[in-house]
Amino acid sequence: MSDSSEDEDLSRFKDVVDNSFVKSLSQTRVTGSKTIQGIEEKPVSQRYLEISSHYNDVKVPEEMQKRIGAKLSAVIQKNTRFVDVDPVQPKKRKIKGGVKLFKNSNGFLSCDDIKDISTEKHNCEAKLLKYSKVGPDSDDIEKLHAVTVSGEYVLSKEEIKCWKSRRKEKLYKYKVSQNSDVLVALD
Repeated sequence: MSDSSEDEDLSRFKDVVDNSFVKSLSQTRVTGSKTIQGIEEKPVSQRYLEISSHYNDVKVPEEMQKRIGAKLSAVIQKNTRFVDVDPVQPKKRKIKGGVKLFKNSNGFLSCDDIKDISTEKHNCEAKLLKYSKVGPDSDDIEKLHAVTVSGEYVLSKEEIKCWKSRRKEKLYKYKVSQNSDVLVALD
C-alpha cells in the first residue's frame, strides 16, 4: 500500500472519531479535584441533530446516487403491496354503573339523544303520498255520475212505490212501573 492511501484512511478515521470523550478525560486528570461541576461545559449531544446533514463518505457522484435511488424505489414499489386500512373506531365501553328507570330494569338510562324513527318513517310515507296524489281520474268522475241522483227523481217517489203501507192493527204502548223492572201495557 502506498503512503497516500494510508494517509487518506487515517484522515477518514480522524473525521469519524469523537475526540470529546478523550479530551474530557485528559482535562479531568490535569485539573484533578479543582474542577467545579457547575463551571464545566457539557459537550453538545450527538443524539439528535437539529440540522440534518448528509455525509458522503464514499464520494459517489450525485448522478449515480439518483440512479441508485430510482432503482431502489422501483424495487420497493414492486415488492410492496399497499392495503387500505379502515379507520379504527373507538369501542364503546360497557357501563359499570348508572341510574335505572325501575328497580328491575335491565339497562341503565343514558343521556344520548334517541333517534326518532317513527317520525322519520311517517315523514317518508307522507312524502310518498303527497307525490303520488294526482288529479281525479276520469274513472272516478264516471263513478260519481253513476251514483248521483237528481232532485226531480227523488220527488217522483219512483223508488218508494213498492213500499207497503203501515199495518192498520192496534199499536201497543208500554210504560215502566214503579219497580222499573216490569213494563205495563197501556190501554
